Amino acid sequence: IFFINLQTIVDVLRQAAKTCVVKREFRKAEFLIKQALHTARINFDPKHPKFGDTLLDYGFYLLNVDSINKSVIVYQKALDVWQTAFGGYNLHVAIVHEDLAYASYVHEYSSGNFKVARDHAEKAMDIMHHLLPQDHLLLASSKRVKALILEEIAIDNQDKAIEHKLLLEAQELHLSALRLAQQAFGEMNVQTAKHYGNLGRLYQSMKKFNDAEEMHLKAIHIKKELLGPDDYEVALSVGHLASLYNYDMELFERAEELYLRSIEIGVKLFGEGYSGLEYDYRGLLRVYTFLGEPQKYMNYQQILQRWNEIRNRSTEREKHQCPLSLQMELVPPENLFPMLHSLE
Repeated sequence: IFFINLQTIVDVLRQAAKTCVVKREFRKAEFLIKQALHTARINFDPKHPKFGDTLLDYGFYLLNVDSINKSVIVYQKALDVWQTAFGGYNLHVAIVHEDLAYASYVHEYSSGNFKVARDHAEKAMDIMHHLLPQDHLLLASSKRVKALILEEIAIDNQDKAIEHKLLLEAQELHLSALRLAQQAFGEMNVQTAKHYGNLGRLYQSMKKFNDAEEMHLKAIHIKKELLGPDDYEVALSVGHLASLYNYDMELFERAEELYLRSIEIGVKLFGEGYSGLEYDYRGLLRVYTFLGEPQKYMNYQQILQRWNEIRNRSTEREKHQCPLSLQMELVPPENLFPMLHSLE
């Protein structure tokens, strides 16, 4: 009975942490997921699936608080646990491959080296295709991740024929993922909105700018309706539409307004060192070049320089920190609520 209770405690902590991540209550989420990880570590074997479950949720937390390098390390550890427990062809293993594919994609976005991300995405889809019906909802997410990776590989490819082929494959995957989400959730759902946003980015890469704008506007509308105007997901879509207006449609005033809104939300949620701010700042520099606004250009050039300094310090700190080294005390279940209340 005690063993079952321990599993229940870990599961409750995990689910509560994920809820806090979704609500952007990151201090609470950190406290809860580290309590779950600590409890799982001292009460279960390091290769026990319950420890693997907790690692997955810890990786999810790290990814959402912009600790991308740490999230990749944690997801890889989770994959080791699941492969040891269940072997290669298992649905749990496929899901971890997908999570690791996405984290690796985000981690390598600036380098353009997506081989590891693509390998994990293809392993996830291969397992899922063998184990699930072709219209299963879980395939929507794996298709989305592979499509994102293929798009980035395509736009970096010098061979136009290969680029075109990869973009068409990415389009097929995104459209299939969108259909699955619409069938499962309907139109007014965050998952559906994410697929619209992904199609918007893809159509921008395919030079279908009007289609891209339509997809981004749909994504923004749904996200604002469901999440409010200040949510992270809204900021992502707003930033993508700003990029379209800036780099492809030459609607610079509208791009400026959207970039500033995206920056405002990003700083509010994650602070001045948030990685996504770089693209908004660089976008604004281009906007102010074309608008002939030298003072604003100089201002944001200084802000970008300060952002680089913050990111460099953060990167150096991460190099010397192991994400699985938890410097904290295990809080008894009866004391969890008072501790959470203190984090308000």
